[in-house]
Amino acid sequence: MLWNCREAGNKIFCRNFKEIIRTHRLDVVALFETKVLFSSMGLFFNNLGYTASTVVDPVGRVGGIWLIWNPTQVSVNVIVANQQVIQATIQRKDYEDWVLAAVYASPNLILRQALWEDLEDTTKSMSKPWLIAGDFNEIGGQHERRSFSQSTHQNRSRNFNESINKCGLMDLGCIGPKFTWTNNRKGMANTMERLDRALCNEDWRTMYPQGIIRNLPRTYSDHSPLIIYTEGFLYTSIKLSKVIRLCTFHTQDLQVGLSSRRVHFVWSFSALSQEEIEYANTKIENWLFGGA
Repeated sequence: MLWNCREAGNKIFCRNFKEIIRTHRLDVVALFETKVLFSSMGLFFNNLGYTASTVVDPVGRVGGIWLIWNPTQVSVNVIVANQQVIQATIQRKDYEDWVLAAVYASPNLILRQALWEDLEDTTKSMSKPWLIAGDFNEIGGQHERRSFSQSTHQNRSRNFNESINKCGLMDLGCIGPKFTWTNNRKGMANTMERLDRALCNEDWRTMYPQGIIRNLPRTYSDHSPLIIYTEGFLYTSIKLSKVIRLCTFHTQDLQVGLSSRRVHFVWSFSALSQEEIEYANTKIENWLFGGA
């Protein structure tokens, strides 16, 4: 998971973080804009199983990137750590090594350009599957913005897309909320944008062809948490048998469905988005009809 949590050192963050971990059982977590020193939160994370970490603490209350992981599930070897990115090799038994770049791109345009210059240099020597994800503080175009005010940053969006192309990266898209950030203003003053995303090179996509990015609803922060499922959402977060237990079958609908090779469900698991419901419907149909 990658999350611009906008301050990690309070009870509300702890409650929300515990709930996310309880639900999704994550092995590696990157937190951005932590605003507090990691030493004040180390015991909290240790008690949740995240006993290994690499951190770049904030300067005063500005910035901060924490990369934490459960060493019983995954090995992480850090390559680069600075105020805008922590880059590390991810190692898991029976899987090929790959590289994660957890990005918190600076709101400062000049610093953000320097980050992309560094990423372009990295591209030249990158020989492993590579995933770059986090808060890029930029949108790819007007379609990634919803606001009553007109955007004046078309050139920035064009430069952002050019940087992605120069690095040979592809956008993995997402399921869940499209816009990952809001200014939290009401009515016509509200703006929502897709500032957070995951990008990868061709090797990473080839290694994980069913990899999915899920944006969770915003709760504590004005940013959505991003969860990366390398093997696909249904098989890592909610097993097929669990999905079946979480829905109610209507007998008549099921009989009609069986004869017409369609199944109709009434879902009682409100945490699933519409896209996830449709995806699960398809998977359950394939399971019932042997992939027909």
